[in-house]
Amino acid sequence: MIEEEYRPEDKASIKKKYKVFQTLASMIRQRGYFESTPVILVEDESFELFEAKYRTQTLPQSIVCFKREDETDKLLIIFYTKQAALSFEEAKKYVQDFTNRQVKSIIMVFPTDPFATKPQIVDKKARLFIDQVNSTQTYSFELFGEDDLVYDVTKHELVPQHIILNDNEKELLLKKYGLVDNQLPRILQSDPIARFLGLHHGDVVKIIRKSETAGLYVTYRIAI
Repeated sequence: MIEEEYRPEDKASIKKKYKVFQTLASMIRQRGYFESTPVILVEDESFELFEAKYRTQTLPQSIVCFKREDETDKLLIIFYTKQAALSFEEAKKYVQDFTNRQVKSIIMVFPTDPFATKPQIVDKKARLFIDQVNSTQTYSFELFGEDDLVYDVTKHELVPQHIILNDNEKELLLKKYGLVDNQLPRILQSDPIARFLGLHHGDVVKIIRKSETAGLYVTYRIAI
């Protein structure tokens, strides 16, 4: 029976998956994406509902998301569960596939740290290839471990609200203050918030902080 097979360690595992799915739901919303139906990533879904759905079902291997203002802009979330390290050939095939399917971004989620070297989770040649893909600024290939996603960094009480500006908003901002890109304060693409939001080189975020004296204090940073 299922009840007998569902051990405490299984419950701990599904609890972790629940947290990962909650963070991913928040992540795609803040990036401006929504899911195709049926919706899998349900933000603020209770653990009990999530557990009931996936206690007897296999978790999805991939999820397709669409940009709200442009449904041709697709994001693909892939859950990599193979025992072997991600190879160069596999990474190349993923890029070819998402190019053919008009996918502009991939988020690949691994059970463990994808940047670990012992054991190696992503082959060195594959990592170099992924870096090359990301450097083109045309496509995005992001790697996350489940531990990176068990907590939504944007919900920490000390983290202010970050909003990604679109190209038009960025242009208006620079024009308003008579600035060029390199005159804006910077945020590293390796910053946890930048990774969460999927910031590319040159993207600008609006940061809204609460101030006891000024009410709301707004600043801007550019990703480098």
